[in-house]
Amino acid sequence: MTSRQFEACLLGLGGGDADPNPELGVWLSAGAMHLWNPGQKQPATPWERELDELMRRQMTTIDYGARKRIYDSAQEIVATRAPMIFLVSPHVVVAESGKVGGFRPAIMDHQTLWNADQLFLKTKP
Repeated sequence: MTSRQFEACLLGLGGGDADPNPELGVWLSAGAMHLWNPGQKQPATPWERELDELMRRQMTTIDYGARKRIYDSAQEIVATRAPMIFLVSPHVVVAESGKVGGFRPAIMDHQTLWNADQLFLKTKP
């Protein structure tokens, strides 16, 4: 990590929060864990510059829908440019009551609450 003399690495980045802000050190080009094009004072590529701008915008956007659209755009860049290849995901087991509507578990934390704004209690007919 100190010499930065590598062409590839295999490592596990901790986290687990669906919000991207705790991981800005990975996504921002000047971040300490930005392991592709490391040690940048400014973005090395146009797409990294765009990713930096999107990550900063989503961080300060209050409107949930707008923030999600901005972060979706950031994820599209990462998926297209593939600076990291995500190898594994955990086995996830969740349970829910038949009384809960809108329940759609996800692979990422928080598996059952990522769409909390869409969950509701079903009423009896």
